Amino acid sequence: MARFAVALFVALIAYVSAQTIKWDHPSVPAFGQFNRNRASPRNSSIALQPVDGAELLVGQRFDLSIEIDDASATPDASKVSATINDKDIKSYFGREFVKQDWTFSYSTDAAAAANGTKVKVNASRVSLRGVFFNATGTYNLVVSSGSSKLNATWVVRGYAGDKKAKNLVLFIGDGMAPSMISAARYLSRATIFGKFKDNFLAMETLGSIGKVSTNGYDSMLTDSANSAMAYNTGNKGAVNALGSYTDTSASNDDDPKLETLAEILRRERPNMCVGVVTTSEIQDATPAAVWAHTRARGDKANITSQALNGWKLRDNSNWPWDVKAVKPDVLLGGGGEFFVAPNSYVDKDGKQVNYQSFKDAGYTVVNKGSDLKKYNGNGPLLGIFHANHMETWLDRNVFTDNLKTVNSDPTGAKTFNDDQPGLVTMVQVAIKTMDSKCSEGWFLMAEAASVDKAMHPLDFDRALADLIELDAAVKYVADYGKNNSDNTAIIVTADHAQGYDVAGSIDLDLFSSAPSDPTGLNLNKRNAVGVYQNAGWPDAVVDENGLPTKFANARFRFLGSKVDSPGYTEDYRVIRNPQNTTNPLTRNPAITVPKNTTVSIPSKNITIDNLPIAVAVPNIAETSSGIDHPSSLGPADTSSVHTLQAVDIYCKLPGAYQFYCSRPMDNTEVFFIMAEILGLGKGDGSSTASVASVVLPSTVSTGALVGIIIGCIIGGLLLGAAIVYFLFRPKPDAKKEEYSEVAATEA
Repeated sequence: MARFAVALFVALIAYVSAQTIKWDHPSVPAFGQFNRNRASPRNSSIALQPVDGAELLVGQRFDLSIEIDDASATPDASKVSATINDKDIKSYFGREFVKQDWTFSYSTDAAAAANGTKVKVNASRVSLRGVFFNATGTYNLVVSSGSSKLNATWVVRGYAGDKKAKNLVLFIGDGMAPSMISAARYLSRATIFGKFKDNFLAMETLGSIGKVSTNGYDSMLTDSANSAMAYNTGNKGAVNALGSYTDTSASNDDDPKLETLAEILRRERPNMCVGVVTTSEIQDATPAAVWAHTRARGDKANITSQALNGWKLRDNSNWPWDVKAVKPDVLLGGGGEFFVAPNSYVDKDGKQVNYQSFKDAGYTVVNKGSDLKKYNGNGPLLGIFHANHMETWLDRNVFTDNLKTVNSDPTGAKTFNDDQPGLVTMVQVAIKTMDSKCSEGWFLMAEAASVDKAMHPLDFDRALADLIELDAAVKYVADYGKNNSDNTAIIVTADHAQGYDVAGSIDLDLFSSAPSDPTGLNLNKRNAVGVYQNAGWPDAVVDENGLPTKFANARFRFLGSKVDSPGYTEDYRVIRNPQNTTNPLTRNPAITVPKNTTVSIPSKNITIDNLPIAVAVPNIAETSSGIDHPSSLGPADTSSVHTLQAVDIYCKLPGAYQFYCSRPMDNTEVFFIMAEILGLGKGDGSSTASVASVVLPSTVSTGALVGIIIGCIIGGLLLGAAIVYFLFRPKPDAKKEEYSEVAATEA
């Protein structure tokens, strides 16, 4: 057995050695917080996009960009030498370079940023727009500029065969960390003496589970935009960018684009439907990533236009981009502000893109939840139910008077809309509509946006209620699939994590009644904290219908918090009537005190005159008595941020494809899973792609495969030797054997 263990150890070492990316590889991101251009390898003046290691789908349109940056001279990118598999890159794609020049500035580190010190850089870029590959394989690129040289490798993937499922739903719980899923389960699912048995959440029982690394190429921390870009294009992005890599120019329009999954569907499977459902603005990062291409996720009027008209360069340049507009067959959520003047998009001819534009394109437009429920057509359908982000489940269903405090009417009227549908209703109507229109199936992206939007301001109750609502939508689709030939694939994941967790419980009755103590340390209130065995079990927050209506009735509540926060005071109660300062309505734990003003913090008995900078302080108007939490963020930050934790992915996929989700993966891999399930990646008919349907995950490199094979050979030889040894080894003396056993027993 010892030899067998050695064999396994050798095989493992060979595998791990082959897997490891060496720290001295030039494409390992440079250490530090600030950087001139994150698309450049370390110590290089060249930035190639797509970046080294990128993966593309056969036929997927993309822009190829080569940018040269120089702080001491004026570069000329037209003089670069660039080859792909030893062939001139322009000849390979049959395109001429588009050349641009600009300057930009950046701070070298945090100290320079704080002092406002920046380095000016000259940039020159050449690009090939709207190119694509017609064959799978490995493509090696070499780019040279003066004495600088860049080597990169791209992999183009494709899939043989037809669709593996008729329909596919991608559910996104925005910001949904694994710990939050656990918390929602403990609040909404009963146990038998601690055993959940088959009473886990619907998403947890879909069939397979894996882990997704959410970072972009620019940072270990991601936002919703570039994470959603990875799911929709198969490529890592940078913070705030949608459907595009990011260059250093000032324009939001000219960054190198990548065709999205929905755009590929319009080209390769035009008879399939595309649906987008969200509780945020439809222009927000996660839904917009289905169709949009922009460096700035906040470019919401343009994003609205792109849903209907596709990407267009606003300076009237005519760059190649033969990609059809997505024009979702169903588009439901908030964001009415960007369908009406003065915030709607105005094209180069002075024409607004508004509700009427969508009506002219054949859309039925609804602005009330009751009208959505009555809708019985086959689309296209546009439903916009809030001027901005839709309100959370708790305010739509429990604290409904709060809806009347907000000018939320999506038509531009200065009044409220208290008739907002929930996520489950929107998913139901979307599926019904697409079933009526598209006999060849559909793709639906459905997002529970306020899992994240409520978690940012530490409103844990509203976040977890929206997560429970998401799970109800997952159950609806799972049941729908069972009742419809089981031909609907389901993927549930998050775009990133929030650093929330639970360390115990709070007896809210004791906490609320405990008097303050003169030490300022809240010693009396802390007696209400229960940890380990004294944590016990929290009160259920769901009613007999499984709806989370009882948050406000709970005495024993989570001792929950985040790893990051502004300075705030926690009293663990439900915020029944939020201040009308947030969208959606949530708690508001901290406020900003402007520079040169005076601030008082009564709980600390502190007064500061003439603040040198703007500072965030606890919002005592909302919570004045509780446990004080110091800030772990920047001086003016009033809200918490995202964290780097890998997120769960739960899948219900057909047949053997179920195992695709049962592994750790980059977020880019989700795109390729969906592409294969939907039968994409065959090219345009001229493709020479001919590959097996099941391919190696991108997380397993060729080197790793070689390591596995070598390890197996070595392990096999050692195992064979061990077997021979045990079969033909000399027999031990029976008496000695007996003695040794007795001795061992006595010992």
